[in-house]
Amino acid sequence: MTSANAYENAAEQYLKWLSSEIETYPLDDGYYVSLPFSRPDGEGIGLEVNSLPGGDIRITDMGDTLGYLFVNGLDLDDKMMDRAKFISKCYGVSLEDGPLAIEADPESIGEAFHCILQATIAVTDLIQMRRSTRPRIAPFDYMVESLIKHSAAAYDTAYQVSGKRETHTFGFYVNSGRNLLIQPITAPNAGDAHALAERWAYRFHDVIQANAGWQPLAVLDNRAEYVSERVIWTPRAIAPISEYAITWAERDKLAALLEGNAP
Repeated sequence: MTSANAYENAAEQYLKWLSSEIETYPLDDGYYVSLPFSRPDGEGIGLEVNSLPGGDIRITDMGDTLGYLFVNGLDLDDKMMDRAKFISKCYGVSLEDGPLAIEADPESIGEAFHCILQATIAVTDLIQMRRSTRPRIAPFDYMVESLIKHSAAAYDTAYQVSGKRETHTFGFYVNSGRNLLIQPITAPNAGDAHALAERWAYRFHDVIQANAGWQPLAVLDNRAEYVSERVIWTPRAIAPISEYAITWAERDKLAALLEGNAP
């Protein structure tokens, strides 16, 4: 029979491992926390921590959870948003303008981290509500992959690259000496587009710091049938990744790169 000490040791070992896997990175007005948890597609979960004027701490998911649901085909209508808000509230987390958020005093920050992580995972599980049979436009990743296939370039999907600080997963890697790291990016609105751009700018910079030979590319979804009358990739939204960005309307530039020519 397993002793109580063995169970205690297992818990201690898990906490030790968990602590070693959590990484923090400074931001202009706070810091970003990379956690050893992931969404169904393997995307890691991260949180942003900021200090409030009164001394309390605010922790958010930066809008990533709703962005994940939207990009993967879930309609964020009023009914679905009410469900997401109810789930969040069960953990003491608010969901009003896009990001999941919680505020706490410095002494309660550990519990607050646990609550918002639980809420993030629970709201992410709403992806199971997606209707695979409903009409919708083709996922953007498929469109980008189709362009890569048409070029006849050799490529890999879900390609992992070690950066200076951590490992990142990119949508596509085109080798043959070109070292292209291609990441399709779709966003539901300009605010989320800016937040995604900031995160991918960090990832691009991190891999280049480790190896200057990489060529990251952000392919931005601005398909007419997707954006309709909305302006999603505003100058502010695109600014963090402007040096790496190619919009879908400019995909001829990507095609030229895939063929080994300058755009």
